[in-house]
Amino acid sequence: MTTTTGWRFHEPRPTRWVALGVLLLALLFSPLAGADVMQPFDAQFKVKRGAVTLGTTRFSLARDGSDNCFVFRGEANPNAIVRVFVGDVNDESRFCIEDGVVRPQHFSHHMQGNTEDSYALDFDWSNHEVTYRSEAGDTKTLSLGEQAFDPLSIQIAARRWVASTADPDNAGERDFELIDEKKHKTYRLRASDGGRIKTPAGRYDTLKIERVDDPKRGLRFWLARNADWIPVQVEHEKPKTGVFRMQLTALER
Repeated sequence: MTTTTGWRFHEPRPTRWVALGVLLLALLFSPLAGADVMQPFDAQFKVKRGAVTLGTTRFSLARDGSDNCFVFRGEANPNAIVRVFVGDVNDESRFCIEDGVVRPQHFSHHMQGNTEDSYALDFDWSNHEVTYRSEAGDTKTLSLGEQAFDPLSIQIAARRWVASTADPDNAGERDFELIDEKKHKTYRLRASDGGRIKTPAGRYDTLKIERVDDPKRGLRFWLARNADWIPVQVEHEKPKTGVFRMQLTALER
């Protein structure tokens, strides 16, 4: 704790700050006792690279037809300068909770004006397969194990991991299998105390979740202890692109 809308798990390209966001915030909404991991919400963030504001992102979680199924959406809105390089980005994950496990059903990633990088994933758990289809017409079928997540539902799985731990500060590390575009990836995440964070939406005592399997890619999330463990700040760092930061600006639950 791809993204696209500023908040999913995806290896971002230099001009795809948005995708960075979805990747970035993709794991983060984990509550303690008394908090509801699956509580519907609407959250807004600002995205910056150094001192430069790149735009905003918005994420919402809602029920999808039944008590155990949900839809999670992300929308990235770059500012006028960034819009020259990349248009609006929209992500959507539809998933259900089956026998206590997050089961993604359908994921879509749409980048305005880019059919090659816009795609959908359809999960078939009965046959343990996932089908990739790009808007440009490319298709591929991948095998599934017992658990795997799309770039947005992975964050739900991470939330539930932390929520089920009696002492989140000492939750240790855990691996998460990700299906992103046409590839299988594994993220190892570590939980630790994140201290007190100041954001445009206020100050929060936090738990920090960071990716530890790849030292070349810094990925850190700060979850609010007293706000259903919603991520209030996310950082992604790469040697050639610097640090991208997302901070919470507004939240409705």
